[in-house]
Amino acid sequence: RAAKRLGSLLRDVVETAGGTRHDDHEASRRPADPAASLRRPSLLRLLPAVVRAIRREARPGSPVLRHATRVTAVAVAGYLLGHVLPFGHGYWAPMSAVMIMRPDFSQTYSRAVGRFAGTLIGVAVATGVVRLVHPDTYLAAGLAVGCACLMYLLMRTGQLAAQACVAGYVVFLLGMGGESWDQTVVERVVLTLVGGLLAMIAYAVYPAWDTPRLRTRLADWLVALGEYAAAVVGHYAHPDGKACPDVREALLTARDAHIAWEQAFARAKTEPVRSRGLTRAAADDAGEALHDLGRVAMLMEAHLPERGATPVPAADALAA
Repeated sequence: RAAKRLGSLLRDVVETAGGTRHDDHEASRRPADPAASLRRPSLLRLLPAVVRAIRREARPGSPVLRHATRVTAVAVAGYLLGHVLPFGHGYWAPMSAVMIMRPDFSQTYSRAVGRFAGTLIGVAVATGVVRLVHPDTYLAAGLAVGCACLMYLLMRTGQLAAQACVAGYVVFLLGMGGESWDQTVVERVVLTLVGGLLAMIAYAVYPAWDTPRLRTRLADWLVALGEYAAAVVGHYAHPDGKACPDVREALLTARDAHIAWEQAFARAKTEPVRSRGLTRAAADDAGEALHDLGRVAMLMEAHLPERGATPVPAADALAA
């Protein structure tokens, strides 16, 4: 029975991924027109989904709205500060800040440090090459192209390597034009530091910590698992076969709540704040307990009675 239930769940996954209904499962086995099945929706058809997403996140407690507000304020402040400072290329400060900022603190901090350190390393190495070798126009062009290739090659490794290559690219481009390295590179270093500081100040002024919300995430996961277990137990009192839409919907909701908890807990581990009501050990113990509850509910779902089987009246009271 467990193998049959696993096969049924796998078919549900395939149907969900392919966008087919259970009634059309047999028909979906026939070869379809690739152009029709892979057609990209037009921009006008995506507008309702965009409007729904904006309405869903346009609320005071939304992390998306909070991050959008933070990015907007930092971009405006960086633009104004970049033009007030006695440097050219004032747009570097807001550009650096926006490229650094992420919704969670740990990624923003690591990207800020990596971007500034990479800029310093790239400027130092490229300046040393220019002062020692004194490359002509063609050699400087070749070095600039090499830095650009390395940037695209190392882009996925993080901010440190990519920004080092970008800084070297800028230095060698200045060398091609016969300009001194200190005409623009110093401005780039200072404005990159300004952008990183603005990004970190924005988190200090308008934080979005996950640590204080851990108890809420844990409660949401507990409620979702309870509803899933109640839906499973209820079908022992009212046998309805294996295909139970309410059980499946409750399972998907519980999985979403589990993912939200895992992501919030992982981000909270790197934040400089601590929760007063939930310690790390208590969070780990609660997570293990909810994992056990979910496993028991899934095991009971795998053995749901067939339609017409003898009901278990006591299960109705337990599900309630």
